[in-house]
Amino acid sequence: MIIVLILINLNLFMILNNVYQDENLAFLKRMKANFIDLIYIDPPFYTGVDYKEFSDLWDSLEQYLTFMEKRIVEMYRVLKQQGSFYVHCDKNASYDLKPLCDEIFGRDNFRREIIWNVGSVSGFKSQVKGWVRQHDIILFYTKSDDYTFNKQYTPYREEYIKKMFRYKDNDGRRYRKRRGGKQYLDEKPGRLIGDVWNDIYSFQTRTRSKEYLGYPTQKPEDLLERIIKASSNEGDIVADFFCGSGTTLAVAKKLKRRWIGVDNNPNAIELCKKRLNI
Repeated sequence: MIIVLILINLNLFMILNNVYQDENLAFLKRMKANFIDLIYIDPPFYTGVDYKEFSDLWDSLEQYLTFMEKRIVEMYRVLKQQGSFYVHCDKNASYDLKPLCDEIFGRDNFRREIIWNVGSVSGFKSQVKGWVRQHDIILFYTKSDDYTFNKQYTPYREEYIKKMFRYKDNDGRRYRKRRGGKQYLDEKPGRLIGDVWNDIYSFQTRTRSKEYLGYPTQKPEDLLERIIKASSNEGDIVADFFCGSGTTLAVAKKLKRRWIGVDNNPNAIELCKKRLNI
């Protein structure tokens, strides 16, 4: 593995493919501009468990939004012109953070609101009054119109292939007959994935998964794999400045991207290092 050294200032070097225990705002300010290809963050929210953990920082929603604004401004600065930015939100944060991101990235650079169906909850979470929460929101922004995007597909099931692509040509390629001619299976690898994701379960509903490390806000690798494959290419630099359990970094590593992770929680950094073997 080639280790790339990037000069941040006269006294400090940053090594790619590493995690840092640091306050992310200070870390971001040391980074050079137009450097990162893809940023994904799952920041703390001004509700629930996150609020209890960070309550010493925020006395009001306004303070929380100021906290986030300073960081997102810096993330915008370090993002390349072709770069993409994803911010993971709960039901409240999406309404708080979208106006902020619109202002920083420009409303025209808001690309999509992704609905992630986290699955059916049970136990006390299902006893709340009103509709049971069943989805998260991921806001997707880019820095310009010239951004990386690779369309993603859900592979066809074998039964569907046998039923719909019943014919084979002399080279063994499967196809189906259309009015305009033959449509080959290998020309369309599956069903095009849209902005509602129903096929990836969260650890909120599947805590017995072998992948689950017990980290409270851990996200499944399939979720990050979809984002990283869509919005970056091999060799690109992926960053997570609230890296937590390190899922973004682990997936980036598997997909042959370069990566950077930052978190101020020593337990998170220790977990990341074990997970990434660094």
